[in-house]
Amino acid sequence: MTAHEFDTNLSKLTGKLKKEDRHYATIVKVVQIFYWIFIPLFMVKTAVEYTNSHEISDIISGVALILGFLFIALSFRKLYNEYQYVDYSLPTLEMLKKAVCRYQPFQKRALGILPGLLLMDVGLTFEWMGEGKSVLDSQLFFLGAILFGVIIGLVIWYFKYKPLRDKILHLVREIEQ
Repeated sequence: MTAHEFDTNLSKLTGKLKKEDRHYATIVKVVQIFYWIFIPLFMVKTAVEYTNSHEISDIISGVALILGFLFIALSFRKLYNEYQYVDYSLPTLEMLKKAVCRYQPFQKRALGILPGLLLMDVGLTFEWMGEGKSVLDSQLFFLGAILFGVIIGLVIWYFKYKPLRDKILHLVREIEQ
């Protein structure tokens, strides 16, 4: 590959990266907004349910769900900032390696939402128990929903982001040789 072809490929790839980073940041921002909306809604819901029932399970469920939403909203805020403010002025190899990390399907930073998911699971379990449903039912529903979300995410990643990540990896290999 000539220097001109390399520069052209890098320029096209950087343009595509900027576009995808902005798009991903927008998606994360919208999802984050939904979680910020859920927090006050569930505060009101919890207060109303407890006022009507005086059941401690309503408080536990509501607080766990609210804290779960809060953890996830804060995790999404961090993720938004990471995609919105990517530094493309870094040395080429460093910038590309960071892009590879951003477009991996499973990442360490995703572990930040685990406390939120666990709290949501607790909240859902207590809510379902208050409705007379079993813990097993709530766990099957919650884990099924999480698994469904992961599968959908992997399918989207495979068709949309894997090709981009593969191009970046190819360019990284070329630079390192």
